[in-house]
Amino acid sequence: MAWLALVALVGGFALWLDGLRARDLALTVARQQTARLGLQLLDDTVALQRVRVVRTEGGWLTLARRFRFEFTETGDNRREGMVILGPDRPPHVEIEAYTEGNPQPMRWH
Repeated sequence: MAWLALVALVGGFALWLDGLRARDLALTVARQQTARLGLQLLDDTVALQRVRVVRTEGGWLTLARRFRFEFTETGDNRREGMVILGPDRPPHVEIEAYTEGNPQPMRWH
């Protein structure tokens, strides 16, 4: 029975380390994408939003994770973005639409 507890402990530790690695990768991707677009990553962090079990192309079960982050283009607002980490593909980044430069109010005629 002690071996079962040890296996569970080692498995939990491996899952925790994999989560830290995924969070660090998501943060690096968010930093690179916001810098490339001339945006500021707020709070210099990402937050885990969703975890799900998916199959790889080889048929193995693994985890796909979605992380949320906030950015600003002007310094006085917050917009959301996300980094999706899944198996067998590079990280995917989505960001909320924003206006480059000074946004102009819409005028109705």
